[in-house]
Amino acid sequence: PRWISRPAQAEVALNPDGTADLAILRPPSPLDAGETYQVRSDLSDVTVLQLRAAGADYPGWVTDRYLEAPSTVTTRTLELASQIAAGLDNPYDVAVATTSYLRNNIEYKESIPMLLADQEPVDWFLFDLRQGFCNYYASAEVILLRSAGIPARLAVGYAQGERQAGSNVYLVNQRDAHAWPEVYFPDIGWVEF
Repeated sequence: PRWISRPAQAEVALNPDGTADLAILRPPSPLDAGETYQVRSDLSDVTVLQLRAAGADYPGWVTDRYLEAPSTVTTRTLELASQIAAGLDNPYDVAVATTSYLRNNIEYKESIPMLLADQEPVDWFLFDLRQGFCNYYASAEVILLRSAGIPARLAVGYAQGERQAGSNVYLVNQRDAHAWPEVYFPDIGWVEF
């Protein structure tokens, strides 16, 4: 984001390379129903060729923070990550293959049963339930990519909303709340998937 039409506190994480990751813009008081605000943001214009050529020479602060995975990740989740990445020679293609795998093998469903206390959530989503919504897809992709040695993180916010006729303005509502994975590319930064 470059600009917001109301006061907000930016919470950021400072990185050792001097960059900052914006975590959240928090207004001093909650928004009231029907209240509106405007935001201007930059969009990346990086190409697929640039992403494929970016390589995997990640800074230490990226690998230290964004390759971590819980000790509860199951063997079959690790094996799936390896199968998806097999034969692919760059992180971009692995990320695309992972996204495609999830879209082609997991049913999108807004309401799912409760997770049992003794089940590992990503394993349950990938192999047993095989259905879920954006939080599950994004979490699974982050774990699969990290298991393949590709730095990834989960982001939450809002999807683009609905474009208003004849303009570059989008109307974003609460129903546009969303979660997605982001992948780090050297000399490019974080890219949404």
